[in-house]
Amino acid sequence: MNGLEKLWQEALEFEMQGKIDKAIEKINTILKEEPERYDMRVKLGELYYVLGDIKKSIDEFERVVKAKPDYTIALYRLGISYFRATRFSDAIKVFHHINTVEPELYMSSYWEGLAHYHKGQFKESIEAYERLTENCLCGTLSYYQLAIVYKAAGKYKESIRCLKEIIKEDPNIVSAHYHLAMAYLGIDNQDYAIKHLKKVVELDPEHLDAKRRLKMLTDPEELYTFEVPPL
Repeated sequence: MNGLEKLWQEALEFEMQGKIDKAIEKINTILKEEPERYDMRVKLGELYYVLGDIKKSIDEFERVVKAKPDYTIALYRLGISYFRATRFSDAIKVFHHINTVEPELYMSSYWEGLAHYHKGQFKESIEAYERLTENCLCGTLSYYQLAIVYKAAGKYKESIRCLKEIIKEDPNIVSAHYHLAMAYLGIDNQDYAIKHLKKVVELDPEHLDAKRRLKMLTDPEELYTFEVPPL
């Protein structure tokens, strides 16, 4: 084992021990000697991400992608780093590119949908999540996000359909019952909204918003006491 490989093994050991700063120091030493070790530069970007230094994380991934435009792992990590930095437009471009060159990496569609959602681009977000659900990819996660975007776009019936699929798989997901109640309120079906709010409180007795909404729906006098919160 040569000196640089020894440094690499030491970096990995430091990472396993949670000594991220020391791992970064070792990898930077290697890259001074071999700046084109892109696998190590990806690892460096990941370590900066773990530390919360997103700017440096982005810098490292951008260097790799500039040299190797279709290096999927670097692209994927770059997209997530852009997302973390709230650079949603940049994240969308990266994930869209991944979907073009390596469509089987389905999580890129998930992140693309999430970035569109944060930009208020519900149509594009829905299209991304519908691709996932149509191919039975990403399971509950994609159904959940699709339901949230449908609800935000005012497509309450579509949101209900997705949330029912989630509850069919696991009837004890608190957030699914909560959003299902909100979607039923969106179509003025208070009976079903009450049913699912009761389930939320049963599963999570400390869920204050569910308790508040339930009280408002079951006690008309509360409507005069509280301002009706948004869906």
